Amino acid sequence: MPNPISHDDVTAISHINHVTNEIHNLTNSLYEDLMERDHDTAKGKARDVILIMNELIKSLSDEI
Repeated sequence: MPNPISHDDVTAISHINHVTNEIHNLTNSLYEDLMERDHDTAKGKARDVILIMNELIKSLSDEI
């Protein structure tokens, strides 16, 4: 019988899914803004992607 997934792993997987889904949704929306040449909205979403990536880099650096 396989070992059950630990609570820590479930929490980590949930967080990973949340972050990557947020990035995915933002970049899909950014693509649409770029295709529609809505540059102001695209810049805001690009900044949001950068913020998320910076938070991700910081959290990964804190774990080392």
